[in-house]
Amino acid sequence: MMKVRDFMSPNPIAVSTSNTFREVVELFYRHRFDIFPVVDEKKHLMGIISKTDLIGVFVPEYFNLLDNFSFVKDFGALEINKETIELIEHLFLVEDLMVSRVVTVDEETTLFTAIALMRNNQIKCLPVLREDKLVGIISQTDILKALLRE
Repeated sequence: MMKVRDFMSPNPIAVSTSNTFREVVELFYRHRFDIFPVVDEKKHLMGIISKTDLIGVFVPEYFNLLDNFSFVKDFGALEINKETIELIEHLFLVEDLMVSRVVTVDEETTLFTAIALMRNNQIKCLPVLREDKLVGIISQTDILKALLRE
């Protein structure tokens, strides 16, 4: 039976809750991942942070209620300028932006279960845990590689 541990990417790059907005953006730029796990000093998973979480800083919360923005003719105060970006990149920490409720798998989980979890939750990757500590990430790419090898 195919298990997550055999196909995951082990020892993923993780961030801490105290990393700044800028530090995480630089990591995304350098490594081209979809998410970074957020861990404490003992590698316990605290949450995840994605590019979407970072971009969300620039969009007011009430925009989630709107399906269409065509009626807005002037975004005025919402315009992003250099001063705003400089403020945001140092003001926000990972703990302010991360998602704490995360779908995870144990390393002994079957590949099929991981596929089902990704599909049912509309996510691209899953943190992999061993005794509540982060040991890897399994992505859709890892799964496709596994399926093509078998």
